[in-house]
Amino acid sequence: MNASIRPVAVTVNLQGKTVELQQLGEDALFGRASYGKYAYAVGCERLFGLLDRHGIKATVFVPGAEAEANPDYVAALTHRGHEIAAHGWAMEAMDAPGIDERALIERTHATLVRVTGRAPSGFRAPHGRFTERTLGHLAALGYRYDSSFQDDDRPYRLDADGGGGMIEVPQSEILIDATLYAQRQTHDRVMKTWHEEIEAMHRERCLITLTLHPRSDYGSARASRIAALDRLLTWLRGLPGVAFMRCDTIAAAADDFRSEARRG
Repeated sequence: MNASIRPVAVTVNLQGKTVELQQLGEDALFGRASYGKYAYAVGCERLFGLLDRHGIKATVFVPGAEAEANPDYVAALTHRGHEIAAHGWAMEAMDAPGIDERALIERTHATLVRVTGRAPSGFRAPHGRFTERTLGHLAALGYRYDSSFQDDDRPYRLDADGGGGMIEVPQSEILIDATLYAQRQTHDRVMKTWHEEIEAMHRERCLITLTLHPRSDYGSARASRIAALDRLLTWLRGLPGVAFMRCDTIAAAADDFRSEARRG
């Protein structure tokens, strides 16, 4: 990887009505289902339309239940150049009591293969929760990277953690829209926080991973939030060396990225 490049990953967690139905049931969702419904009715096209206008190819982490319920839409995202990666079945925590995580991972994997016609190479754990076996299950299915942890500023190898041959493409909590919008912060305050964080990460040659949700409650899909995100992406594209990359591309160049960052 060229030493002047500053990789930026735009990731999208696709969590809509289908996941909420499977988690809570129809009766518990009266009045609440609108948040998840909004993700497809409005949010996805608004968010992915913005990324298309900026020429940005994202990595989209999709729960298996969402892919099963909305196969045409998920498949269409691949035709728009976005990467489809796994995000659990219906947002069950891998370490929850009674969960057969291997069965859930395999079910999601098979569904994404059927819907997109290709095997996903990346995984993001629902709620960031793992067991000591999770990475091993993923490695056995041929996954190349995980993007669940927040314990580094740059990609690193997962061999010592049970993910033989896998790479971690870490997130940053402060760059997850839900972290701030769930606190009912204004979009102006969120963007100020993101500007300051991104400027510092860019200066330190860190991986910048922006995590977005196409929802109206804790996500970025409201009109005012999309407009603010548009301005942020325009500013970000103008920073020296910035290159927007999908997570699979970043994982493939992880060793080069770390070595160039150390030399820089």
